[in-house]
Amino acid sequence: MDACCIILTCLLLIQMAVILIMLNPVYDVKKISQYLTTVTKTHKTFYFCSITCYFLSVVYLGMCVPLQSIHSLIFSNILNEYDKLILLSRVEKNYIIAGFSLFLVVVMYGIRALLLYTASLVDLADNNDSLLRSESKVQKKSHPNILPSLLRVKRSISYETILFTNEIREQLKAVIRNIEFPHNRCALSSILETMHVNI
Repeated sequence: MDACCIILTCLLLIQMAVILIMLNPVYDVKKISQYLTTVTKTHKTFYFCSITCYFLSVVYLGMCVPLQSIHSLIFSNILNEYDKLILLSRVEKNYIIAGFSLFLVVVMYGIRALLLYTASLVDLADNNDSLLRSESKVQKKSHPNILPSLLRVKRSISYETILFTNEIREQLKAVIRNIEFPHNRCALSSILETMHVNI
């Protein structure tokens, strides 16, 4: 293995380790998202310099160096068949590792967005639980109106995270069914109809 392949493999292993740490269920989602936001906001110059160095190294080691090797492979008459096969295998390795590394960058950014979204849902659920507990201690029969906050979160959801829609809908139905309305039952049916229209 040449030095370019070793460096690209090390970068790929670092990316795999970061993805596994981000997806590990042992760690708290809120702590990981807070750490990611603090790193990207407080250390902006280091963050952007590391991203720039990563892309420059991948482009140079994974694309420019193999193109130079292909050029020497085509136009060189000095190399014998064995050397040409070794050079061709190095070029293939570097291209494959660089391509997979660039793919993992996209995966890392998707996982980061998913973690931030999950942390915001956990915060919303914690806030609603604490609000429900405090209101139940003060007044036993009155329930807080959490419908506007849930609908506000629903409006801010991007279409990439549509998988959570059914879960939110079921939780909202359960909350609405547990609320005791002083009016008749038609108010509950109208709220459920508006919820289906909004969702």
